[in-house]
Amino acid sequence: MTTPAPTTVNALKLRAVLGKSAWSIPQRFGTDGWAIARLDKKAGVIVSAFDLEGGSWIHASIAHYDQTMPSYDELALLHRAVFGRGWAYQIFAPPASHVNIHEYTLHLWGRVDGAAMLPDFGAAGTI
Repeated sequence: MTTPAPTTVNALKLRAVLGKSAWSIPQRFGTDGWAIARLDKKAGVIVSAFDLEGGSWIHASIAHYDQTMPSYDELALLHRAVFGRGWAYQIFAPPASHVNIHEYTLHLWGRVDGAAMLPDFGAAGTI
């Protein structure tokens, strides 16, 4: 039996933070990622890592299958599960660059090392 290739994302931590009683066992997704479904089959999460412009990045998404948008609390939980205390970003692209594969999905992007990639917008006061 061959050992699967290691992944950047810790799937066991992902499930533990999301909640073992509510989420299924993670399944490999792509070359360096995981997919995990909510046990009630109403939502799913995909997390994958990739290299881009000299850095290692993670993309995490949460989708609802019942035509409702995931809540802020669900997105914050996904952030904790994937990025811990590191930085992650939700991006609003201009219409010409927007890609919509699933209408009821929210996304986060962040560096694997959790480093901030934007200026400190709070430096001149509050954010």
